[in-house]
Amino acid sequence: MKVKIKTWRALEKEFGLDENGDIDCKFAFVPEMEEKMPKDRIIEVKPSIDPIEGMFYLFKADDSDWWISDDMIEQIIEE
Repeated sequence: MKVKIKTWRALEKEFGLDENGDIDCKFAFVPEMEEKMPKDRIIEVKPSIDPIEGMFYLFKADDSDWWISDDMIEQIIEE
């Protein structure tokens, strides 16, 4: 599945920053994630469902795994 992630500026405007300087959305969007975003912000993710958290997505970049929540996604490109 491919999705387009909102820009840091859009996420910050919508959710604000927490005490660590991360975007304060459902699953924190951290500067390290921003560094891994391609220029077009389109990434491939693996969808998962948790009975408590609901829908979330796994984004793998290099040796890191990041959790993406629906509120970080600007657009679904392809399912």
